[in-house]
Amino acid sequence: MKSYRNSKVILVCFVILALTGFRSEPGDSDFYIVNTQQSTVAWTGYYAFNFNEHTGTIRLTKGEIEVAGNRITGGFFELDMNSIEDVDMRGESSAKDLEEHLKSDDFFSVAQYPTARFTITKTKDVQGGPINYEITGTLTLKGITNTLTFPATVAIKDGQLQATAKLKFDRTRWNVRYNSGKIFSSIGDGAISDAIALEIHLSARPC
Repeated sequence: MKSYRNSKVILVCFVILALTGFRSEPGDSDFYIVNTQQSTVAWTGYYAFNFNEHTGTIRLTKGEIEVAGNRITGGFFELDMNSIEDVDMRGESSAKDLEEHLKSDDFFSVAQYPTARFTITKTKDVQGGPINYEITGTLTLKGITNTLTFPATVAIKDGQLQATAKLKFDRTRWNVRYNSGKIFSSIGDGAISDAIALEIHLSARPC
């Protein structure tokens, strides 16, 4: 099994090098392949007028990070929307009901849009604290692409890249409108917050 995984990584690296023209000159980019088994994405959804919330996970399908001069310059990661899982009610029938609702057309229309993708378009160094990057990129969700900017902490040590980030985004920008108090003013206390929080931990190794 280990040999198979290594062969798969080598194949992915070969494809990346082929697409980038087999660049090997000093100063060119290095590519780090995201380890989807060691990387995690956690989500939190909130109610608008009480302190209840739901938390869960979603799996990564693939990703790569481009590094030049020991700093991130680009990359992407992709999410499997079919893997949406609720964890705060795990083991209860309510958890399955919530997962199916999130996958429905009320929320993420997973049957039509089975993946979501974030692509890095710009990075900015941040000084003076554990957060050392400001990441800007595009999130494509439900076939809609919008820009997001958020802080991140990135470290490259012993040939491994570790990146963490916490962010919130307004779901209505991606046409996820269910029970949005901003859009449906008559909902009252039943409104769901438009903000969805993500906590991302990426682990990647070089090609």
